[in-house]
Amino acid sequence: MANVHIKSEERREHEAYVMESFGKGSGATSEDREAAEVIAARSREAYNTMKKMEGKKNA
Repeated sequence: MANVHIKSEERREHEAYVMESFGKGSGATSEDREAAEVIAARSREAYNTMKKMEGKKNA
């Protein structure tokens, strides 16, 4: 059974941005795409954590 990941448009765009920032375009390997997916997810987590901390500071 194959694992299918359904991604939002925002998530796809963020991963594409990460790929472009590393100079990987249409010739990206599956490893490149997976690395971009991990980087995008971790950066989203860090951003969300920062926003939560920022909200607590202002409260």
